[in-house]
Amino acid sequence: MSDDRWNLYLFERHDRQQIAQWARRLRYFRFCRAVGGHANDGDELLVAIGLQAGADLADVCAALGIVLEVVAPGSPQPVPGVAYTAEEFGRFASIVPGSAGIRQPGFVELAGQPIYAHLQADRLEISLSDADSPYQVTEAAVRSAERVEALLAPLAGRLIDPPRTSRHCVCPAHYPDMWN
Repeated sequence: MSDDRWNLYLFERHDRQQIAQWARRLRYFRFCRAVGGHANDGDELLVAIGLQAGADLADVCAALGIVLEVVAPGSPQPVPGVAYTAEEFGRFASIVPGSAGIRQPGFVELAGQPIYAHLQADRLEISLSDADSPYQVTEAAVRSAERVEALLAPLAGRLIDPPRTSRHCVCPAHYPDMWN
């Protein structure tokens, strides 16, 4: 994709000046433009926290106030290659990969703000978008991210920047001119 075409997509909803202003206001969260198309994703503000093996996952979540839930051993899980209705699939617990049956936190609140928390073996991703328009990032979402960033300050040394290694992620590595 040419740079002109990419820039039309990246700045389709918010101009360069607006995204740069948000980028300078936020210390940890990064604006990530949706992949789009059939991905059914939306724009988001994203931060990633690196995790070490073992109890680190529980310690980081506890520091943020994210309550982890253990799924009972032997709880049903989807079988690869088997088709399920949305209702049937919704009954399965989403388990953190490589954990001892810990349920994905999903939609929770941090600093009184609605966020989506997703754990992987080596990282915790926290994403935010507009509460009323979940496929969009708005000024209200940026204000929510600023509130959540206060909780993230003690974990600043663990943050992974960029949280997504793609030009979809507006960060100093990909768009250094926005931090000038």
